[in-house]
Amino acid sequence: MEKGTFSIPNFNDRWDKDLKFTLSMDTEQEGILHVFLKGRIDTYNSEFFQSRLSCIFDEGIVKLIFRCSSLEFISSSGLGVLVNERDRFIKAGGNFVFMDLHPKVHEVFQLLGFTHLFNIANDLSEAHYFLSEAAMRTKNVFPLAFNCPNCDKKLATKKAGRFRCSNCKVAITVSEEGFIGL
Repeated sequence: MEKGTFSIPNFNDRWDKDLKFTLSMDTEQEGILHVFLKGRIDTYNSEFFQSRLSCIFDEGIVKLIFRCSSLEFISSSGLGVLVNERDRFIKAGGNFVFMDLHPKVHEVFQLLGFTHLFNIANDLSEAHYFLSEAAMRTKNVFPLAFNCPNCDKKLATKKAGRFRCSNCKVAITVSEEGFIGL
């Protein structure tokens, strides 16, 4: 399969006036598909959205970067599709990453707590990391909810690293295995 181009037989036979897909293989990492979304995902087209993800899955592509700068809205039905499909993609060794979230869509993700469920990348290198083998090994650990060892405030992280408690500002280390330390 040539990098940069990708087509699925009969993928564009079905379409929706409110949701457009553009597919492109990643030019740097093999096996990653960029899914550019334009429009809205709502109750009326969530089944269509699910069917397009199934077509991608059926082609054996399980690592997706959703490019969402032109996705103006997503309803709870659309988020439900993402949660269900994500489980299927993860069981097959893949995952989803979101990039360029439209501010309204990002707000919905935050309000519903989906920023802790889905990987949201700031740039392409971070998206590649989230889909890397190292990140996949930690998929059973992260996202991780824990209490600050100093002040007992509830905290959460999507990845290993060094962080500061938002309450007491103590430095906290979270290992790849999910161990918490000061």
